[in-house]
Amino acid sequence: MAPEDKRTLRVNVRVSVSEAAALQQKANAAGMNVHAFTRAAALGRRLSAASTAATDFETRHELRRIGTNLNQIAKAINAGRDGLPHSLELACTQLTALLDRMMDDGPQGHERRP
Repeated sequence: MAPEDKRTLRVNVRVSVSEAAALQQKANAAGMNVHAFTRAAALGRRLSAASTAATDFETRHELRRIGTNLNQIAKAINAGRDGLPHSLELACTQLTALLDRMMDDGPQGHERRP
């Protein structure tokens, strides 16, 4: 590592007990330690929640099912069938709900922030 890239300076920040707990919780969710998390957040880097293998598998499975439904709807629309708006609306609702859960910020969030 180049000398100018070494982390030799220290910045101390005072936080309350509840703030420290919140930082620890967010760092854990991002799969980082508190120091790395705080450094990344202070420098404006994007942070994402780390996902466990089980959750990741479940999410991919749900996305795959929704994608299959959307593909079937697209094929039916291209074939000129009627009665599809309800199934399309249902698939979009499921996709929106899944993405909202993944973002963990609710419907307005687009990325996870510290």
